[in-house]
Amino acid sequence: MKNQNYPLYEVEQLNSFKELINFVAEKHGDNPAFTFERNGGVKSVSYRQFKSDVASLGTAFYKMGLSGKAAVIGENSYEWIATYFAVTNSGNVIVPLDKELPIADLKYIIDNSGAEMLVYSDSFSDLAAYLQENGSNVKYYVNKNQIPELIKQGETAIKNGNTAIANLEVDNKAMSTILYTSGTTGMAKGVMLTPYAIMRDTVAAANLARTKGSHLLVLPLHHSFGFTGCCVFPLLVGGEIVINSGLKNILSDLEKFKPYNMFLVPLFIEKFYKRIWDAAKKKGKDGTLRKLIGISNGMLKVGIDARRVLFKSVLKAFGGNLEIIVSGGAPVDNKYVQGLRDFGILAINGYGITECSPVVAVNRNNYYRADSAGQVVPACEVKILDPNETGHGEICVKGDIVMLGYYNNEQATKDAFDGEWFKTGDIGYMDDDGFLFITGRKKNLIILGNGKNVYPEELEFNILNNIPYVSEVVVYADGSAIVAEVFLDTENDPDCASRLYNDVIALNKKLASYQNINRTIVRDTEFPKTTTKKIKRQYKNGTTTNA
Repeated sequence: MKNQNYPLYEVEQLNSFKELINFVAEKHGDNPAFTFERNGGVKSVSYRQFKSDVASLGTAFYKMGLSGKAAVIGENSYEWIATYFAVTNSGNVIVPLDKELPIADLKYIIDNSGAEMLVYSDSFSDLAAYLQENGSNVKYYVNKNQIPELIKQGETAIKNGNTAIANLEVDNKAMSTILYTSGTTGMAKGVMLTPYAIMRDTVAAANLARTKGSHLLVLPLHHSFGFTGCCVFPLLVGGEIVINSGLKNILSDLEKFKPYNMFLVPLFIEKFYKRIWDAAKKKGKDGTLRKLIGISNGMLKVGIDARRVLFKSVLKAFGGNLEIIVSGGAPVDNKYVQGLRDFGILAINGYGITECSPVVAVNRNNYYRADSAGQVVPACEVKILDPNETGHGEICVKGDIVMLGYYNNEQATKDAFDGEWFKTGDIGYMDDDGFLFITGRKKNLIILGNGKNVYPEELEFNILNNIPYVSEVVVYADGSAIVAEVFLDTENDPDCASRLYNDVIALNKKLASYQNINRTIVRDTEFPKTTTKKIKRQYKNGTTTNA
């Protein structure tokens, strides 16, 4: 199909988690909803069984006394997912906890949210003990290993006539989830979301982008994109969700389970792409691979797609079936997107923010633009606030997918909105075809003395595109100078630091004069990062060179 727009994909219009679970249980019945490794073997749970487990676990929590908020922490697992839906479908509120946060930060979130239950994996037994020893308000502690027994107890209670939870009508526009954002600066805030917002967003994303077959769940479920993209979306479209057993096992899980789809952040896409070429170079076949890409792209121009045949050996390293990777969480360099497409893996980039459930825009399977975040999902509207002469301004969103506000933080909520419009803090623009482009963060914007605006992320993108040995970079202003602080790949290119000066000079010639990088700082270590692997914008721990 040509790169042009086409009608939306048809999707069942579901408005709550209960509707979702009831619908998929009826439609997909005994088909596997979840597959995961357990006790040395592989276990699957059907859609029908999942519905039963959620109702039974919710009933067990009800019998324990849960009537409020429950926090959940641990590695991705079936029990984590069952807990989420059991809590929200019983009219309670789930508080997913970021498992990479320090224990004191976790206690702050639990206390701030008012969670009265903690569901945790063995890895976080120390957190449970810490809360008990340090005056937490948590009343009920549930180890993940207790979940199967609780499901049995709830099932028995339902059979004996306790249908208080199984038949409960839940307000789908009431708060069901509090997600604490990690942000690159500042304290975490609790984003209040509803089942209606999350489901409307999921349906709208499925209207634009389509997947088929199984999904490998890799991203952490406590993040909005991980839950909506890797769990709710596959359930909606009836795909089998294979729960990855750990980041170190991604490649082995790809080979073992042979999934068709993955939702990832750009870091994984870059690693996949580089893995392909590193393997080809080691075998001395990189030249042959480039020739095959040229032949394949020529065939595509005349309507012949032979990629899955020509690159069968490349695709085999990813299980052989991988067709689609949806990327979110940060911009992704188009060379990686196009690079994977060259091999027959459709890489789809999107844009979202936790406060919007989170997907705001996504490229379509057969309608996309290089370096774009895609088309705005049909469940919301987007406007560019106070655009400058080039059309760049703050991206604002309104519609069903937008949060209720920040929990217990009226001032932050007030500051985040302009009337009905949520101000994302991201800078971007829309092209004439309705594609959204992200160019930076408002708080990082550099305003020069002559009134010109410099978007650090654009310069960072240019540096990474044009200076391949720069692994990480942050651009910022120091007085009137534009500074690029970099971490170099000296492991693969030991002498690269000696070339940095001339390469930056060459790059400056391609940029507008007001964008020129005046100074570089070479870091000794990688940049510190948030738990979502975004660079914290902290600087100056290396050596400085003038450019």
